[in-house]
Amino acid sequence: MKNFPASRFALIASALLGTALLGACTISKIQGSKELTEKSLPSVTLPNQFSASSNTTGMQVDTGWLKQFNDAELNELATEALKNNPDIRVMAARRIQAESLIDAAGGAQYPGLNAIGNVGGKAGSSGSGLTGYFIGANWELDLWGRVRTSVAAAEQNSKAINADQDAARLSLIATLTKSVWFARNLQDQSSLANQNAEAAAKFAELMQVREKVGASSTSEVSAALSNAAQSKEAAINAAQTRDQSLRAVEVLVGRYPKAEPLKTTFLPDLPPPVSPGLPADLLERRPDVIAAEARVNSAFYLADEKRLARLPKISLTAGFGYINSQIFSLINGANTSFGVGANASVPLFMGGTIEAQIAYQNAEAQAALANYGKIVLTAFSDVENALSGESNWRDRSKQLEIQLKEQKRIMQNTNAELKVGRVDQRQVQQQIISTNNSEMRWRQGKVDALAQRINLYLALGGSAEE
Repeated sequence: MKNFPASRFALIASALLGTALLGACTISKIQGSKELTEKSLPSVTLPNQFSASSNTTGMQVDTGWLKQFNDAELNELATEALKNNPDIRVMAARRIQAESLIDAAGGAQYPGLNAIGNVGGKAGSSGSGLTGYFIGANWELDLWGRVRTSVAAAEQNSKAINADQDAARLSLIATLTKSVWFARNLQDQSSLANQNAEAAAKFAELMQVREKVGASSTSEVSAALSNAAQSKEAAINAAQTRDQSLRAVEVLVGRYPKAEPLKTTFLPDLPPPVSPGLPADLLERRPDVIAAEARVNSAFYLADEKRLARLPKISLTAGFGYINSQIFSLINGANTSFGVGANASVPLFMGGTIEAQIAYQNAEAQAALANYGKIVLTAFSDVENALSGESNWRDRSKQLEIQLKEQKRIMQNTNAELKVGRVDQRQVQQQIISTNNSEMRWRQGKVDALAQRINLYLALGGSAEE
């Protein structure tokens, strides 16, 4: 092997010396939520605590909120949904794509190795009878941090996609939870609606008997028959709504929508209210806020990458080759060579392409920053609405519970009066309908209050699972 010229060693030494500068070249710092909030919402004063939580008392908001309801069937359905729901599988594929992009961007940090080979005889297409191969390596020295910036952008994009998947999981569990309770409530409401239809039909029969003996008018009978028809229609509608809600649950779980009844119509008790003075930085747990923050950082990294594209690209090269010909006589027969070197490329004139890319990516970064501010404001609105909404629904549920309790007392008194002959079956059937209606309103109020608690968990972020 021939000795390398001194100039070549000097070139290699200079290039290797440049690699020492890698440690001194740093890429942009990741911007945190506080810094991004100040930039995206410069004219908005955000509180340290949510205002709607100042007058509540109770337990701390925690992650793994699904376990608070002690609902075995719901837990089973949630596990099945996370396994079979198509949206979750789509997001899982997106996560793999994001991780692949990180690997692809990071590959540029390492030397690339390529091989070229050729085999030819005297009758080959080139007529030269050449046989040879070349193995070459190329390594771009990331002196300015362009490659590392690209990797950082890919990592932030992957973080955003991972947060999107967390948001999808959380949204799926929350939607499934509310759908299950809603379907259970409709199962009970359908049963109560059938009881109302039966009571209304019996009341109409009693009115027809009274008409025959002259105790009721034709108009009273017609009104009773009309009410009976309305009650029957309501029962039919309730059954249809029940089946639709059951199918919605099955679709979320990933089953064929057969409208099969749930195992139970159990509705859990509403957990205690949240503690007062919830810190506003709880929003940093929200997957959509995490994703928005990562997308802002990714956009700014990409903008830096475009700006760094204006700087020279310096690469080290090395290669080994072999060549032989069956036609031409090469010096000393077959020839082999090995060499190393360095090269540099500088974009002198690109017709404004790089400047346009920089302007585009800068605008993209500003749009991502503005969207971050929008998401933060939406998050604050979600929490304040959920806190006040739960408080209102909790108070309303208490009033509905009082109404149901008193209506059941009226029902008991009516049955007692029937035994002593003070009322007849007409009053009993009317009170059955009134009691069922009160129970329907109470159960619906309980479902609504539970749904508000789920909305609060969603607004505050965190995981539904352990």
